[in-house]
Amino acid sequence: MLYPFELEVEATLQSDLHVAGVGRTVALIDRCIERDARGRALIPATSFKGRTRAHYERLLRALGDDLNDCKPPNPATMCNDPANLCRVCQLFGSPMQQGRIEFTDLVPDTPPDTNTEPTTRIGVGINRKLNTVAEGRLFFYEAAPAQPNRFRGQIRGWATETEIALLLGALKLITHFGGQKARGLGRAQVKPTALYIRKNGAWAAVDPAQMLTHLQEVRR
Repeated sequence: MLYPFELEVEATLQSDLHVAGVGRTVALIDRCIERDARGRALIPATSFKGRTRAHYERLLRALGDDLNDCKPPNPATMCNDPANLCRVCQLFGSPMQQGRIEFTDLVPDTPPDTNTEPTTRIGVGINRKLNTVAEGRLFFYEAAPAQPNRFRGQIRGWATETEIALLLGALKLITHFGGQKARGLGRAQVKPTALYIRKNGAWAAVDPAQMLTHLQEVRR
């Protein structure tokens, strides 16, 4: 049975963050970060959803589900028959059908006067064949400081109790956000802070740890 739910999430950065900002340009910076209206770095809903979906898929494949051979993010290799969607596309959506859940941005939990100005770093491209620095591949990019390091957001929509449990499990598997992972950026720990499910016409708080017991039932 599908239930309306709201899941509050906290992400704690363990290193500086680089999530590319689409449409932003800064003089002498090749790769800018995503920022909110107050100029603070954030983790966009698209990145949040993408990482969660990837680990949700990992969980289902580990449980023996072949997911109808669905292979995102290329639309051509994903589920394209609304009548035969894999369990991931049913929840997160596919090129042919809207999903049942939505994600908010993960926004920093910082007071207005906190200095969160990003630093500028230098990167170089590597020639993989020669294992040397590639000619003309010097670039500059922004990185948001890990401190203050807490970001908060929500996942909400309609799902079964098993799907909610799988979502909670997928969140625990997230270790990074954004790019430049090879340079140590974007390491994070994600955890649910509150879960509310509507049953019989009333909202009730549910212990996320208790919901994870549904994963044990799925394994059987």
